[in-house]
Amino acid sequence: MDEEKSKSEWEEWKDIGRRIERLLKDDIQKAAEAGKPGNWKETGKDIETKVRSQMAKAAGVSPDADWNEIGRHTESRIKDAFTQWAGADPNDDWTTIGKKAEAKIRSQAAGVVGADGESDWVDIGKKISGTLKSKIGDWLGEHEASEIEDLDKLSEPYRGWHYYPDYVVQPTPRDELNFSSVDCPLVWKLGDQWQMWYTGFDGRGYQTALAVSGDLVNWESRGLVMGFGKEGAFDYGGVTFGGALFESYDIKAQRILKKWNDKYWALYGCYPKQGGYEIRPGAEGAAWSEDAVNWHRASGEVPILSVKGAAEWEKDCIYQPWLLEHDGRFWNFYNAANGSIEQTGLATSTDMITWYRYPGNPIIRNRQGGYDESFCSDPKVFYDNGIWVMFYFGVGRGGAHIMAAFSDDLLNWKSHPDPLYKAGGHPGGLDKTYAHKVSLVYNEQNDTFYMFYCAVGEKGRGIALLTSKPI
Repeated sequence: MDEEKSKSEWEEWKDIGRRIERLLKDDIQKAAEAGKPGNWKETGKDIETKVRSQMAKAAGVSPDADWNEIGRHTESRIKDAFTQWAGADPNDDWTTIGKKAEAKIRSQAAGVVGADGESDWVDIGKKISGTLKSKIGDWLGEHEASEIEDLDKLSEPYRGWHYYPDYVVQPTPRDELNFSSVDCPLVWKLGDQWQMWYTGFDGRGYQTALAVSGDLVNWESRGLVMGFGKEGAFDYGGVTFGGALFESYDIKAQRILKKWNDKYWALYGCYPKQGGYEIRPGAEGAAWSEDAVNWHRASGEVPILSVKGAAEWEKDCIYQPWLLEHDGRFWNFYNAANGSIEQTGLATSTDMITWYRYPGNPIIRNRQGGYDESFCSDPKVFYDNGIWVMFYFGVGRGGAHIMAAFSDDLLNWKSHPDPLYKAGGHPGGLDKTYAHKVSLVYNEQNDTFYMFYCAVGEKGRGIALLTSKPI
């Protein structure tokens, strides 16, 4: 029993330690960014000189004194003061002074924590541990409450959704592709017509199809965009388009494809085998098009990202990409798995084909007991008034939910603990089990956000719709 209690207390202290470490790291980073010293060596010398000068002043010697002289004077002054404080005789040696000081310290410590004046250090320590842990817990609680308040303000514009009563793309759409379920919407605009890439599953694997719409509600299927790769290829099990290169990633910008090197570009998730649902290990490929209609594989026989060279958190499967252009680079936000746990990471590139993983991965991590305890997956990143916003789905607390995270540099993210939208909210039962894999667009004609998502519930797996205003 004592061993279990000790282990429990140790876990509590480890959690407190991790939280303190995170706070200190944030504060040090902010201080460094604010100061922006050009030469840390020279800065260090200046600090050392100032410290030595202050110590010399305290010891009563010249400000130019070296450490040896300061030390001799300091020792004499410290001994006199310490002797007086401890209630020792001026002629006592250090051993005697130390014993008297120890007794006084122990007595005072006992009084502070409410222990008996004759208590030993073990009893005092137990009481200190309980008091200190409580105080630290209060302090961290206050900080986290402030952080949640900030996240509340950032996430407020993306709450309060309105339901569309039915799927906008049915689990078995009339596209003559024999899909039994659909997934992963990605909505963009070509000319005056909205386009939706969606993924279909036919029992063999994934394929990407297209639907078009004039009003973002009524969608007409237009057939296959990209299907199964060649036998033996890394994408033989099929492809699902996850991200495309857009002209702007502003939250209210029109999702219009951008050309790079005279081609439109998209990234896709894929699987090596047919015959089942997401047969591992998944990977990612790139595709290009000259007309935004006919798409071609760009990466040949080698995936742009795979479990080869993967870190522990992503060693079993690579999933969906999200493509973003910023600061002269391409950014690939993707989710990956270690066993049954999924988290989100980042890779960057300058040519769309060769990608380098960010060493600080994963950038969105699971939270114990949270709505994203098992999955932090399928990220979609946009820019909104000076802050980056990531929509992703979390799995935890009995379902898959739509979550949000925020960043000012695309590397360091803070996630709101509460979903923007919880599974099971749709009155028609469409998302009773899962509400996930979103695609967000803004319709300037009615000043409304349209959030398409994969809804899994009583009627199967289809594409549902939430809007920021009733339509």
